[in-house]
Amino acid sequence: MMKKITYLLLMILMPLMASANDDNIVRGDANGDGVVSMPDATAIMNNILGTTDPDFNKEAADANLDGVIGMPDVMFVIYYTMKGKFPGAVMPQLKISFEGTLSKDMTDYVNGSMQLTDANGKVVELPAGFKTRGATSKKYSMKPALNMKLFTEDYLEEADSSLLEMRSCSSWILDAMAIDRICMRNRVAFDIWNEFSHLPYATDFESRNGTEGRFVELFINNQYYGIYCLNDKINRKLLNLKKVQEKTDGSVVIRGALYKSGTNDILDQNNPGYNEDSTACVIQWHDAWELSYPDDYGCLQAWKPLQDAILTGNNKDYVKKYFFLENLADYQIHVMALAISDNWGNKNHYLSVRNITKNIDDPDPTEANRRRFVMTPWDLDTSFGGHYDGEYYDGHYSDWKPADISKHGGPYPFSALSGDEEYKAILKQRWIEGRVGAFSVENVCKKLEDYHDLFIQSGAWTRMVEHYDAQRYKPKYVNDLTREINFIEEWYKDRFQQMDVYFGIE
Repeated sequence: MMKKITYLLLMILMPLMASANDDNIVRGDANGDGVVSMPDATAIMNNILGTTDPDFNKEAADANLDGVIGMPDVMFVIYYTMKGKFPGAVMPQLKISFEGTLSKDMTDYVNGSMQLTDANGKVVELPAGFKTRGATSKKYSMKPALNMKLFTEDYLEEADSSLLEMRSCSSWILDAMAIDRICMRNRVAFDIWNEFSHLPYATDFESRNGTEGRFVELFINNQYYGIYCLNDKINRKLLNLKKVQEKTDGSVVIRGALYKSGTNDILDQNNPGYNEDSTACVIQWHDAWELSYPDDYGCLQAWKPLQDAILTGNNKDYVKKYFFLENLADYQIHVMALAISDNWGNKNHYLSVRNITKNIDDPDPTEANRRRFVMTPWDLDTSFGGHYDGEYYDGHYSDWKPADISKHGGPYPFSALSGDEEYKAILKQRWIEGRVGAFSVENVCKKLEDYHDLFIQSGAWTRMVEHYDAQRYKPKYVNDLTREINFIEEWYKDRFQQMDVYFGIE
């Protein structure tokens, strides 16, 4: 008797309430009454038996999201009624559409729309624009990376929105991970970075200094493209950089600045100088940068702080004055521990200054710190011993040793700190702290395994592999994800030991 009473109470108290938006579809709500409960199981059963109810919602009735309405959906609804959640992992689905066909040369935003269905079946539809991004998109056009920008209904203004419980913004990245055979290196490495390192000042986003992301299965113009990662961007709002000041006479004062290392916008990188609109610059031979903010005001005023630092500040006194040493140490530890081979040179990181008009010699350290540079990582898809072209896998990974990374000092500004005892002490201390936290074997392996479980249990990995196995042109991936993750975990355990040996930790 007690079990029957408990069962009835659960049926009453645990249903999933629908959103106030009538356009939203509640997963499992087969009879369309706004809740997921036993009547929905009955409605699905009636449909299976051929007596469909008038209000039957086929899309909502597919409770297990496998594209078929059947007994598994009945069991999913019953499970939800009893437990208050659906069984198993579910990967959100993102459907984007736009006029014309997808092209690797789609370098300007094309207007369209996006429809995002989260793991609970809630649907969000928004106007959006899309364009391809990055050099990898041109080589792997069968699975291109995309920029997505959210707009108002008339497409005249950008519109911020929170997606999958991430921060509200208008610009998003659809990371294809086309060269990463496990489709998670960039995300795992950023998750670790976000745990380990924070901005040396407060922001509205808990001083986060890296991207946040969620995995989705992507459809482009009704065609399936597999697993992508929906990421936010490194931008002015995230880093709390000061806005451009517009004066009454029409002139502007540039304050916050964000520089991205590495660009394809300048073909000739042998000769220092600007391109026509000054949003890309070659500081010195083969050291090219993009002006990510303010990208509407490329000029000498914006570029001078970076030029001064690289051309005249390659010495430890300058770096100690204009940079945060712990921030640099965190970045180097990250590269060393995860062997991120593509991020120890003249690309794949940002430098930012909160306000370039501030005086670094201000007696108030809070004001002086606003003029210091902060380093932020980018594109971490060669982490965990990976390769920029996806060629390392099946137990064979980068043999780039921790000692080799700092042997020649590294890129600027690390080159200026080579051999400096103060910096070396900070570097060692940060590893001591990281090895029992974000970089511990347990923590790293858990992140790999959690994403592995999401990919496998949701069926997304099987669907993607079957899709691309049938295509003539393919991105990089492995058929047996479990085997590959096991190999990478073993690689990291060995790497962890190498880091301890390098820093003399027993």
